[in-house]
Amino acid sequence: MPYQYSLRDAKARLSELLDLAAAGNVVEITRQGTKRGRFKLVSVDGTFGQRRPGALKGRIVVPDTFDDEDPDIIADFEDPRSRADSR
Repeated sequence: MPYQYSLRDAKARLSELLDLAAAGNVVEITRQGTKRGRFKLVSVDGTFGQRRPGALKGRIVVPDTFDDEDPDIIADFEDPRSRADSR
């Protein structure tokens, strides 16, 4: 059965919850009585696997239009008072 704490209690007892998760327990966080998160420690030895540069080569495709300007996005960053259609 998971350990359940309110957000306020979880903030106050963070190190205790980390110890519970490190021991293999599931910790649930609630806000106003509703479950908002469930935590389970994935790796307790500090290793998260080795990074392999190029591991996704050929699996990710960036379209040729990636760097093209998008007028809608540019308009979002411009001063609205300088736009002809704003009043």
